[in-house]
Amino acid sequence: METLRAKLDLIRRVEDEHRFGVDIREPNALEPVPGLPDGVTEVFGLFSKLAGNYFSFVQPAEIAGPDAWEKRGADPDCPLGAPLEIGYERYGMPPEVLEDLEGGAPICLDLLTGEVYYRDPDEYIFFYKHVEVEEIDTVDFAPNAVEFFDSFVLGPRYPELVEGVLGPRAVTERDRKGRPRDSWTRLLDAAGLL
Repeated sequence: METLRAKLDLIRRVEDEHRFGVDIREPNALEPVPGLPDGVTEVFGLFSKLAGNYFSFVQPAEIAGPDAWEKRGADPDCPLGAPLEIGYERYGMPPEVLEDLEGGAPICLDLLTGEVYYRDPDEYIFFYKHVEVEEIDTVDFAPNAVEFFDSFVLGPRYPELVEGVLGPRAVTERDRKGRPRDSWTRLLDAAGLL
């Protein structure tokens, strides 16, 4: 956790200096929720939002404490066990759309194992429409929230996250000035974390 805390302090300083346009917000207060996988409360106790123009990672409101968790509107029929949505892709979404929602397809955390993965919404819909399909394809990233944020959000494996969710083109896409199109990539690069 100290590594994550140090990385967050670093990217805050680098963002203040360079103004890449990312959103890094201080955490909201959390109470421990019995049964959450290890590290979830601790990680989201460090920030309430980390967002660039490709992804947004948001402290889930339902982990604020036991009362919020009890009121969670989880789908009991979810074939993936009603995972916790911890982030959203937002590639290509105009700013006016993002004023009303965090993003599109979710990055999920399995509540039984703690694993972090991406599920394509089209695959999920296909699964519901075709009962003969036994499994939903997912892109698995890390065995727990701490490793996910340390390696895939604040570390050298961030391009793997981009490719796994958005495809290889998004990793190398450039703006008109020849810079990486993704503001989070620019931030991590300037911070020496890629």
